[in-house]
Amino acid sequence: MRIAIVVLILAAFGGSLVYWLIGQYPGFVLVSMGSTAVQFTLWTGVLAVIALWLLLRMLMSLLRALLIPGLRLTRNRKVKKKQRNSRLTYRGLLDLAEGRWASACKNLSKSAADSELALINYLGAANAAAELGNEQEVGRLLGLAEKADSRNEMAVALTRVRLLLGGDNYAEALPILQALYARHPKHPYILSLLERTYRNLQQWDQLEKLLADLRANKVMDVEGLYQLEVLIRGAQLRQLANNLDADMAKNKQALSDLWGRMAKNVRTAPVVVANHAELLVQVGESALAEKELRKAIKSTWDKHLLATYSQLEGDTAQRLKIAEGWLKEQPNNAALLLSLARLCKRSELWGKARDYLEAALKLESRPETYAELAEVLGRLGEREKSLQFYRQGLLEVTANGNQTVGLA
Repeated sequence: MRIAIVVLILAAFGGSLVYWLIGQYPGFVLVSMGSTAVQFTLWTGVLAVIALWLLLRMLMSLLRALLIPGLRLTRNRKVKKKQRNSRLTYRGLLDLAEGRWASACKNLSKSAADSELALINYLGAANAAAELGNEQEVGRLLGLAEKADSRNEMAVALTRVRLLLGGDNYAEALPILQALYARHPKHPYILSLLERTYRNLQQWDQLEKLLADLRANKVMDVEGLYQLEVLIRGAQLRQLANNLDADMAKNKQALSDLWGRMAKNVRTAPVVVANHAELLVQVGESALAEKELRKAIKSTWDKHLLATYSQLEGDTAQRLKIAEGWLKEQPNNAALLLSLARLCKRSELWGKARDYLEAALKLESRPETYAELAEVLGRLGEREKSLQFYRQGLLEVTANGNQTVGLA
């Protein structure tokens, strides 16, 4: 009741004020358009503006009432579609993790087109397709991934490389990796994949050039880098031995250059020493090869070095005498006994070779020892025993092969 009285009082006051203003300021408004002119009082113009404003407000409210439900419906549809795609993506990624390749490929590729994570969807689907062995689908999905997000071409390229390497397609992966390496020379993962590819393709010179980057970017630890360089240098020495030039001076220079590029600690690795010694013999440096092997053997007693020492050309009697001197230091070294037996064979000391081989077998059962003993017994005319040791050697080879398979 009180509010109504207050409203009436304010309305009366407002009306009186408006009446006073109209009487006090009677002015007029003139609107002219071309030859037409319209004149009306100031206050009529004010009322017309207010009326026009109210009319516009009403029209806006009407349009809002008509359009908003439609906009809301469209928005709801988009939200529902987004939610559906999210569920499909979630389901697809879960399938991928659980090894349901067909379902993963279907769900991820189906939800990719309208997904904010289209690149991830396509890459996941491509991995699933690769597991199914569908190379054509892999190519299609990776192509769609490139179109979905051209800014992340490296992710697509690396996925392509991983899938190729997974199928042992190293030759196909190499140009992609080389292009990535040219653009990202310090990327550890690219470097590790390139190292793996060069190694499997036996591109030892390229792998040698990569060593500095592998070391600088800490792709491998110190021991891993050492083992890799030993592998490279041993392979390079074998490669040089298999591709000797007719000009012996060129061969010696090539060997000298290669040896000069090696780190000191790599030069002392048994496989490198053995391969270097064999190559020295091939280029006419048998005395140097024997000296180098003798020094290395005294440091490591490695079986590969001992085997190489027993196979050198030259003064066999002298090497046998030196090796028998080592036996005082290493009486229970089966590899040394086998090497002594081989030196005896080269000197046609069959009985002595037999003694060394039988002693070696007591210490260690190795297929090559059985084979050597079988040959020696054959030379001594003991055919039955020779065949028996050949069979025993074959059994050892079979047993070792099964053991290797079991460990794998």
